[in-house]
This record gives sequence, structure tokens and C-alpha cells, in this order.
Amino acid sequence: MDSALPAALSDRLGFLLGRAHLAHRAIALAELAPLGLGPKEFGALALLVDEGPRSQGRLGERQGIDRTTMVAVVDSLERHELVERRRDPADRRAYALHATAKGRGVRARADAAERRAEEAFLAPLAARDRQTLKRLLRELLAA
Repeated sequence: MDSALPAALSDRLGFLLGRAHLAHRAIALAELAPLGLGPKEFGALALLVDEGPRSQGRLGERQGIDRTTMVAVVDSLERHELVERRRDPADRRAYALHATAKGRGVRARADAAERRAEEAFLAPLAARDRQTLKRLLRELLAA
């Protein structure tokens, strides 16, 4: 891929965010691949470990992932024995996803992989600029 930014798009936020996302995603995929995870699987596992069990639908909402994609994410996590479905004690008709002991261990290694990806992607920026970028993105997303 030609890394030069086209002049016609180099000041367009959507283009810049899209290219930044693709660049970071490629690095993250490479770092997470040895663990059998992609960025969406990492996000789902991190949420289940940190925030506790929840339904597949609620997990997808929390991540901003559509239902069809979420099915594939959960299937992958189950196939790798990182999460399991259990009956929801509050609603016996429903299931909740739980991180397994193996999933909690993989999550710890995935955190390190994700940090390496972030460091590699943000390497051209000074530490203060990295924090500013994240803060500004959080502000935009909270609005």
C-alpha cells in the first residue's frame, strides 16, 4: 500500500481516522495472532474478565459490534476455550458468557501484545502527544 497521503484527502478527518485504524489494526493483528485472537476477540475477552459475565447481546452492545459479527467472535472464543456459556441465574431462558481460567490467562498475555501494538503504532509521537491523542478521542466519543 502506498503510504503517502493523497493531498486531496490529507486534511479529511474520516480518511485520516480510517488510515490510522487500518495501520494500528495490522500491527495488533500480528501481535495477537499467536494467541489465536483478533482485536474484537481481545476486546470481548477483556470486557468479560474486567466487567464480568454478560449476555452475548450485551457484550456486542458494549463493544459496538453487530449481532452477526458478535456470533463469530464468541464462537471463536468458545472454540479456543476462553469463554463458556452458562445459564443466567436471573433468567433461566438466557445464557451469560463467562471467561474461563484459560481465558483469564490468555487475556493477561493479550494485554501485553496489545500494549506492544500500541507502542509500535504510536512510536513516532512524543509521550505527551500519545496521551493527548487518547484524551481527545475519548472526549469525541463521549460527546
